Amino acid sequence: MVLVMQTDAPFWEPLVFAGIEDVYVEAVTAAFGTVEVEARGSSAEAACPDCGRFSGRVHDRYQRRPKDLPLAEQGFVIRLTVRRFICGSADCPRRTFAEPFFRLAAPHARFRVWFATGGGVIGTVDTGAGTVRSISTGEGVQNSISTAPGRTVVATDHALSPLSAAPDGTPAVEWRAPYDRRPARKPGQLSWGTGTTPSFFGPEHGTGFVTIVDNAAPH
Repeated sequence: MVLVMQTDAPFWEPLVFAGIEDVYVEAVTAAFGTVEVEARGSSAEAACPDCGRFSGRVHDRYQRRPKDLPLAEQGFVIRLTVRRFICGSADCPRRTFAEPFFRLAAPHARFRVWFATGGGVIGTVDTGAGTVRSISTGEGVQNSISTAPGRTVVATDHALSPLSAAPDGTPAVEWRAPYDRRPARKPGQLSWGTGTTPSFFGPEHGTGFVTIVDNAAPH
């Protein structure tokens, strides 16, 4: 089973941290069977848990590593840089505090990772439960999947399909739009079908529409 992925940080931010607004992905590396995501907080300041006063003065930084998990037979590691802020309130007993990352770094935090394989298996990984839910399209996937908040789109070598996930994470195809893939694989392509990754554009914060380039002839 081969994971179809790309290591661009902007690709992974909505994919891994969908719905978590206080995290910024700095870098992603994929080597020796392991994907490592380096992330940090995106907020300029945080509130002291004792007095509630906001502070942007950084005392130091340290690294947390939320639970590792397998992702389509690959290791998946998140390295989260956490800032420790200085509380400037004179009457507060707490001198320093760490930014909280409530949804990500909580003891039972859960978020969802989407993946696709070259053999056409599409699925999700629940990082809290460590469970994998997947479906088979019966078609090849040779390009990266695309995600936006609340949207995941896959282009197989036959069709373009947006997907959603059931409460247990099982993917569901919302609709399927076949495209012109004739007459055969063209020179330079990896497969017989589209050679492009789905791209979002348009209204709704630039995610209202999605497009690919087909394999029609004579283009």
